[in-house]
Amino acid sequence: MEKSFDENMPKNLIKAELDRRGLKVKDLVELLKPYGENLTDKSYNNKMTRKGFSAVFFCKCMMALGVKNLNLEI
Repeated sequence: MEKSFDENMPKNLIKAELDRRGLKVKDLVELLKPYGENLTDKSYNNKMTRKGFSAVFFCKCMMALGVKNLNLEI
């Protein structure tokens, strides 16, 4: 049986964490600066719509948001 992978899962996880914390993209953009990501709201949104950002960027987002544990039910 072939397993499928939702390509939007990383993007959706970031969005869910933003929503959970009551934060907006502009807040995350600021939180990412200490991690070496100098983005604008527009460049962040472009990165999200490309469907190809790196695992490193995903991890930076999770760390910037203060995520300590991540449960991936795949």
